Amino acid sequence: MIDAPREVHLAIIRKRFPGISLAEMTLEAGGEHYVYVVNESIVFRFPQEPGPIPLVRPHAIAWLAATNAIPFALPTCEIEHDAEFGVWFERARYLPGVPFVPAVAATFSGDEMLTVARQMGDFLTTLHALPLEPARALGMNEMGPADFWDYMENNPNAYPWVRRTLWPVLPPEERAWVAGLFERFIAQAKQTPLTLVIRHNDMQPCHIIVDSESHTLSGVIDFFWRIADPASDFKAFEHYGPEFVAEVYALYGGTVDPGFEARRLFYTGHDVVFRLVRSYAAGDAGLIARFRTELKDYIRAHPIA
Repeated sequence: MIDAPREVHLAIIRKRFPGISLAEMTLEAGGEHYVYVVNESIVFRFPQEPGPIPLVRPHAIAWLAATNAIPFALPTCEIEHDAEFGVWFERARYLPGVPFVPAVAATFSGDEMLTVARQMGDFLTTLHALPLEPARALGMNEMGPADFWDYMENNPNAYPWVRRTLWPVLPPEERAWVAGLFERFIAQAKQTPLTLVIRHNDMQPCHIIVDSESHTLSGVIDFFWRIADPASDFKAFEHYGPEFVAEVYALYGGTVDPGFEARRLFYTGHDVVFRLVRSYAAGDAGLIARFRTELKDYIRAHPIA
């Protein structure tokens, strides 16, 4: 059960959907939000930390939609404020379907997978071509391209957290693999400042939505928006196999620099590692066991070259 200020959220939602009950909604913990899906049509997102919500998300999605070049639906949204309760929240379009996790992808034919890959290549081409200056004017978060290595190497919440948490519990060969993953990336980032684009910034299989019956792409959700390295937006594709990755690259019209592929694999591995790190921080034995296995399997599939 999710611990949320349900009565306040329900009262706010009932102003727009009179008489609706919690039993008629889906309630999820979505990252830093409480997320309610109403009538499989509208999503209400209430920040877990109350306060004003930046306008970056609705504006950026509107810019993307205005290109008329996205081959699937977008979760258009509005930021609202309820004066009675003093609560800011987001109301967004619900995209029906299921997350494109590997188990679902395994039910798609080879041709269906390539169709999705081509659509994702077109999507990222358009997304990464959006102009930076309007996003900066709205205050979109931006990576420091010349010193991101310093964040990764020295910030207590980056590679140092990995070492503090995992070095005492990983066997030597897994510890060496994780060290190599981070240290190769840091060395590359020191040598060559990263290219900047507007990116989705949380491209996970759970954020790619497909129709499990027609085997088509429904849309992409949970844009976190950041001006940063475009390679991170390719990280989810590693879970669908090399042919899928190659087809996305073939349709991608952005710049693929010589270090792009290595960084893509870093971001994918980074997420596998940090799921385990966070499970230890939460002290959840079930998640620790699950993500220890995930890391072991990922290392086996991606041996150090």
